[in-house]
Amino acid sequence: MKRLVLIFALVLLVAGATIGAMKWFGLGPFQKPEDELAQEKPKEIEAPDALFVDVEPLLINVVQGGAIATTIQLEVKLETAGNENIIQIKRMLPQYKDAFLKDLHAFIPRMLSELGRIDLPTLKQRLQLVADRVAGEKGVVKGVLIQSLLDTPQQ
Repeated sequence: MKRLVLIFALVLLVAGATIGAMKWFGLGPFQKPEDELAQEKPKEIEAPDALFVDVEPLLINVVQGGAIATTIQLEVKLETAGNENIIQIKRMLPQYKDAFLKDLHAFIPRMLSELGRIDLPTLKQRLQLVADRVAGEKGVVKGVLIQSLLDTPQQ
């Protein structure tokens, strides 16, 4: 009788281990249908949150007293999200550069006369307003990154 119980317990142990292994590896009746496997595989690659478009360096001559007082060179990048926005911005890049130059030729001399220096946060905010105006809507240009500002006084 003891042998019979021992053999029965051993058969249950082997059967349990077999069923556990089949479930773990997804074999036999525990195998996933092919439809579920096909749905799990194609995962779309997410686009990065921020994409940048380079703008050619902007050269602004500040005229005071009938002569060029200083030359300011700005290197700017436009931040956006989505490939559609990048295409739209690259297509309109000459309009962005023209609008930036027109606005900065009037804005920077006023800033220099009032503050005596160039305030980068104010300049960045001003360029963002100009970019939104050129785009015609908010959100196309998420931000304006000023990479470098070089102020070269004339002698």
